[in-house]
Amino acid sequence: MPLMPSRQIYLPTEIVVEIITYAAADEGHRQATLYACCLVSRQWYSVAIPYLYEKPRVSAGTAFKNFTDTICPTIGARKNKIQLGSLVHKLDLSGLVYHSSNSLTARLLGRVKENLEIFLAPRISFAINSLPALSKCTSIRHLDLSLVGDPIPFPDLKKAISKLRRLTTLRLPRSTSITTYDDAAATIEWPPNLQRLQFSGHYRSIPMSSFPWPRTMTTLTLKNCADLSMSSLGSLMSNPQLANLKRFTVSASNRNLQPESINAIPVFLPELASLSIPGDLVNDSFFDILSHMHPPLPLEDLEFGFPSLDANITFSTSSLITAMEYGLANLRSVGFSELFCTNQRILEDTEIDDFIHSRFSKKERRNSKSSFKNGVEKSDYTDDDDTIGVYYI
Repeated sequence: MPLMPSRQIYLPTEIVVEIITYAAADEGHRQATLYACCLVSRQWYSVAIPYLYEKPRVSAGTAFKNFTDTICPTIGARKNKIQLGSLVHKLDLSGLVYHSSNSLTARLLGRVKENLEIFLAPRISFAINSLPALSKCTSIRHLDLSLVGDPIPFPDLKKAISKLRRLTTLRLPRSTSITTYDDAAATIEWPPNLQRLQFSGHYRSIPMSSFPWPRTMTTLTLKNCADLSMSSLGSLMSNPQLANLKRFTVSASNRNLQPESINAIPVFLPELASLSIPGDLVNDSFFDILSHMHPPLPLEDLEFGFPSLDANITFSTSSLITAMEYGLANLRSVGFSELFCTNQRILEDTEIDDFIHSRFSKKERRNSKSSFKNGVEKSDYTDDDDTIGVYYI
């Protein structure tokens, strides 16, 4: 008896969209599931293909080759009718080492430039010849060049990104070398909406006290800086453009850091709302300075990050709590690196957590009375607020 032809089950496109959206939310199996969905039918293909190429996973050599062969086909190869490069919104090449070349990376950026929003550069195959293509990625919001090892002249890089109007986050290469900064380089504008900058590399020979920072910058991270001595950090923080900085992070990966450098931060940057510093470089003198600052700093979040070596916290819990009664009266949360989590440390952290919650419970009662007078039912502070207390990183 002959087999009857199978009937294709039709689903409304709205239902297929719901299924594909659910499959795309499963990060662990996203790529394989979306690829399988593309093979079901033309209808499923048209719905799934934008999700498949939105943020491709290309960390493995084979996956990267298949991806580039599709996005950047060789001359004479069969081309897809859909401009697949325009579907890419996030391109993470940070896991690649020798899988690409300078020319291929530049060509790939040229193919995905239309809608690319997030780009993480590879450590080997991003170089100065990639800058022209990068400058045309006008939709980019997050640019991470922190792994790039090939030295790129800073003025050239700044010129390439100056017209990226949507760029809000930039991580400079660890190979950045600002050996000179003449008037021509200073006149090159930063991206107009740049808010978060990770600064790295060498800058010993230029005066950081007058370095032209982005006018819109609110967050600055210092990571992999080779010249971060006490004097250079002091010069950097004395720059009047940083006076209203809101978030400041000093990584333990910087060289030549000393506790005295850390002690100067609250004095030079009194408007910070968030501060992250290496926990092993903080001693009681840091909190002694804060205890004598009046009015209290607006600082709400203080983070003791990863140590530079196998080191421990050296400041006393009592000195931190004393500072929270004076210069740190607005502190809402304290973070500790998990590397500091000994049994004794956890007990002391509980004491800090109890102090913070007790203080904000008092504020809540005061605010409740004030809110009642103003006809407001709910106060600004609640005990179950996850932004209050001790946390670990």
